[in-house]
Amino acid sequence: MKSDTPHLPAAAPQLEDVLSTDPVERLLEDSWGSRSRVADMREWLVESTAALTFLVAAIALVVLAPSVRPLHLALAVTLVALYAFTSRVIKFPIGAGYVVPSYLVLVPMLLLLPPAAVPLLVAAGMVIGGLGDLTRRRAWLERLFFSIADAWHSIGPALVLAELGPAHGALGHVLLYTGAFAAGCVVDLVTSTLREAAAAGVAPRLQVRVILVVWLIDACIAPLGVLVALAVGRYPPTVALLVPFVAVMLLLSRDRSARIERAQEHLEILARERSRLQNAVQCLGDAFAAKLDLSALTGTVLRGSIEALDADAGRLTLNGSLEPVRIELGASEAHARLLSSAEGAARTSDEPRQLQQEGTWALGVPFSLAGESGTAMGGLAVARADRPFRQDELAVLLSLVQRARQAAVEIIGHERLRVQALTDPLTRLGNRRKLAADFEQRLAGAHSVSPITLALLDLDGFKAYNDTFGHGAGDDLLAQVADRLRAALGGHEQGAAYRLGGDEFCVVSSAAPEQLEATLEATVAQLRANAMGRGVGASFGSVLVPHEASELGDALRIADQRMYLRKRRRAGAERVSATTRAAQSAGARASERGP
Repeated sequence: MKSDTPHLPAAAPQLEDVLSTDPVERLLEDSWGSRSRVADMREWLVESTAALTFLVAAIALVVLAPSVRPLHLALAVTLVALYAFTSRVIKFPIGAGYVVPSYLVLVPMLLLLPPAAVPLLVAAGMVIGGLGDLTRRRAWLERLFFSIADAWHSIGPALVLAELGPAHGALGHVLLYTGAFAAGCVVDLVTSTLREAAAAGVAPRLQVRVILVVWLIDACIAPLGVLVALAVGRYPPTVALLVPFVAVMLLLSRDRSARIERAQEHLEILARERSRLQNAVQCLGDAFAAKLDLSALTGTVLRGSIEALDADAGRLTLNGSLEPVRIELGASEAHARLLSSAEGAARTSDEPRQLQQEGTWALGVPFSLAGESGTAMGGLAVARADRPFRQDELAVLLSLVQRARQAAVEIIGHERLRVQALTDPLTRLGNRRKLAADFEQRLAGAHSVSPITLALLDLDGFKAYNDTFGHGAGDDLLAQVADRLRAALGGHEQGAAYRLGGDEFCVVSSAAPEQLEATLEATVAQLRANAMGRGVGASFGSVLVPHEASELGDALRIADQRMYLRKRRRAGAERVSATTRAAQSAGARASERGP
């Protein structure tokens, strides 16, 4: 068993539902991405200690153990080369490491060469095999040194065979070989468990489950190694019998590694997709929380849905008492037809619908908005080529729609409160706060070539009217004035009227001052002529912005001065008129009496 995986990264929480539930397979999935990375200090220290300790034990075994048989150099070189090939090229990923068919070559080495020398020869084979990976830049230099520690499994059987061999009789051979295999299993279990726990944090209980699989594989391969050893002992060229077995295992190991690699790629793709979905949902949630208007909300929902589901195009429609909406993004003619069909099917059935046409899929869901100001019913659909939409993507889309509904209720309520805060409840005109906001916006677009006109209008005689006819009649009169101002400004581009309080009104328009004043004169004349006026008139004053004022306060002050100047002139003219009429009346009476 070879293990070269350092600290294992925690599995992404969003992939818990697709990762393996088997602990050994889960360990394989979690460790796959870090198998070829540079070792950290913790792993370097653990693996270096294991390699140095192995060298000390292997050298001590050569020095202290009796020599059972002589060393045949050519056979040793051949077996070391085969071991290097099988240990580095044939790898079956399992747990945090690999299973290699080492017993296929290790058994002949133990039975044909001096057992005490086999651990060092195995280590040499591991290093030689690692050189190939190093030259192909598939491994780091320290991994070459760490591979020495992977020869620990050879210490146990070598020690047993060196101390207890050779055996006599069939039973003796069976007992000796069984004891050697058991010793190898125990040493492999102890060393690999300690190394994985210290270097990678793998729990000992989990590592035992991995080693049980390794033992099973080794137990199946070991008898084949015994047969090869017996054949080679009588006729050395029969070592070539290992080649077909090695070739079959090579094909199997490459197939398993390729399957695992593809599975890991799919997991990575799924992780990226889910991360993208979560980011898109989070961004949409932030956008919803920003209190957008309904138009911006619907556009955000459609764009976010396309992004979240990696779609090519989308469509959103709403019809009802709210303002109708129809938005299409990225839709070709073919997409448009399919999107319309999916959106219509979802709206009609009031449940999700997925349609497919010529390799393109469209997913539609019902979409509705409701608030105190009205409701709207419709649908939302997204489309993409080459792949259908999954159930988890449908869940994301439904979640977006639900969050959009909640945001719409808040937006509609927020808009209603905002309108109330900026509207005079009696006349339904904008109030002073609304005037301030609109004035700043108009002032930003006003210049010498295209100025704006601000006018103040104040009712004359309103207090007497109010005292005479009551506050209810006064409120009705104020509402009539507001209606007349709205009607009079209907012909002026970007004209608006405001009630500043009491009987004072303000008008802002892009019309020229003389044009606006003519309009106000006509409005005042209509007010005086109306029976409901009961002698109530009005005075006004205007100012040109930005020529005469660049701030609202200055504009109101100048307009107010001009309004009261006009009010005083009118009052003076009315007094002169009244005095003249009185004098004329007195003269008429005197002439009637005669001299």
